[in-house]
Amino acid sequence: MVKPALTTAPNAARILIISALENETRRLAAALASDYQISAAANVQDAASRMQKEIFNAIIYDLGRQGAALGHAIQTLQNIAPSSPVIVTGQIDDAALIVKAIKAGAFDFLTKPFAAEKLKLSVHQALETRSLKNEIDYLRRQQDVIYDYDRIIAVSPAMQEVIVALKKLARTDSTLLITGETGTGKSFFSGNIHFNSSRANKPFIKVNCANIPETLLESELFGHEKGSFTGADKTRTGRFEQADGGTLFLDEFCELNLFLQAKLLRALEEKVFERLGGNKTIRADTRIIAATNRNIEELVEAGEFREDLYYRINVLRIHLPPLRDRRECIEPLSYFLLHRLCRAVKKRVEAFSPEVMRMFQGYSWPGNIRQLANTIERAVLMEDSPVIQESAISLPQTKRKASRESASPGLKLSAEQQKHLICTALENNLWVQKDAARQLGITPRALNYRIKKLGITHAHWRKNK
Repeated sequence: MVKPALTTAPNAARILIISALENETRRLAAALASDYQISAAANVQDAASRMQKEIFNAIIYDLGRQGAALGHAIQTLQNIAPSSPVIVTGQIDDAALIVKAIKAGAFDFLTKPFAAEKLKLSVHQALETRSLKNEIDYLRRQQDVIYDYDRIIAVSPAMQEVIVALKKLARTDSTLLITGETGTGKSFFSGNIHFNSSRANKPFIKVNCANIPETLLESELFGHEKGSFTGADKTRTGRFEQADGGTLFLDEFCELNLFLQAKLLRALEEKVFERLGGNKTIRADTRIIAATNRNIEELVEAGEFREDLYYRINVLRIHLPPLRDRRECIEPLSYFLLHRLCRAVKKRVEAFSPEVMRMFQGYSWPGNIRQLANTIERAVLMEDSPVIQESAISLPQTKRKASRESASPGLKLSAEQQKHLICTALENNLWVQKDAARQLGITPRALNYRIKKLGITHAHWRKNK
C-alpha cells in the first residue's frame, strides 16, 4: 500500500483512510490532502494496530463491495478510538445496510459515486460534531465541580442538615419542593439536585413563574400550536416538553393562577398535557423541582393555591435557612464571593478589614446571599486598597413592617405619590419586585404594570442591562 503524502499544514486534523483498494485510497486522499494530514491502512486489523500508537481525528472506512462484517468493523474501531468519528463509504446502495452502519455508530454513510466536495463536507461536519461533544463533556465536568457537595459552604449546623438532605433527595425521582427566603440559593440547589441525580445527562430547564406575564405563562410551560393566538405564527415547544427525561425547575411557582395549577397537577400526576390551542396529548417524563419564598400553607387556607396540588407537590420538601440563621457561613461565603468577583473584574482585593467582618456578622441580611454578593461586588469596585474597608460597604437598614393599608399605591394617590411609594417599597426590599409587591399588598403583576406605567427603572433589573 502506497501511503499518501501528508499535507503541508502540521496542525491539520489527522485522517485515517481504511481501504483494500489502492486506487480508492488515492482518490479519497486526493480529495482531502489539501486540508488534512492523511494516513492509510489496508484493513481494519492494520488500522487497529496503528491506532494503538497514533491518534486520528476521524476515520474513513471504505466498505468496497462487502457489507457483512460492517457492524463488527465499526465497533472494533470505536472500541480503540471512541472519540474518533467513522465515515463509511461504499458502492452498496442498500438502505438496510446504511441504517445498520449508523446504528453501529458510524457518523455518516456516503454511497458511491460521490463528489469530492461531499466527502470534504462530511469530514468537516464530523470534526465539528467531535469538537462540540468534547466541549459539552468539558462543561458537564465543570458543572460536576460546581455542584460537588464537598464544595458547598455549609459550616453552620442548619446548612449541614441541608446537605445531608440534598444527598438523599438527589437519589430519588420524586417531585421536590424547596422553600426559603429570596436569595437563599433555591435555584443553585435545584441544579445541585439535578446534576447529582440519574437525570444529570438530560436537560435542566429553569422557569421563573413570577417574571412571565400571566397571558404568556401557559405557552411558556406547555407550548402552543400555530394560530392558537394572535402572533402565534408557528408551533412552539413548551418547557415541560423540552425537559423530557430531565428536570424542570419552577421558581416562584405559587404565582401560577388556578387554571395553570390544574394543568400542572395533571402534568405531575399523569405526565401528559396539551399545548395551548391543541388537542394532541403529549407525554413527557419530566421531574419537577418547585420553589417558593411564600408561605404555601397560608395560600392554601386563603384559597389562592389548590389543596390537591399542594399535597401532590409537597412530596419531598427542603427548607433553606436565611443567612442570619447561618452566621458561621458568612465569613467563608464572603471570601468565596470576594475571590470570584475579583477574578470577574480583574482586580486584586485580598481581604476584609476586621471592622467590615464585624459589620457582616451583625447585619440581618434580608436579601440573604444575593444581597451579600451585591454588597461585596460594590465594595470591590469602590475599594482602592487590597483590603476592603468600612467606607466601601453600603448596608441599607430595611423597614419591612409597613402596613398594607398605608403602603398600597391606590388610585386615590397622584402618580408622583404612587411612584414615591413604590420606589420606597422597592428600596426596602432590595429592588426585588415580588417582595415589594407583598409589602404593598398587591400582586407582582399589578406592581409590574405600575412600574412600567410610571417609568420606574433600576440598573440591576435584567431588562435594563
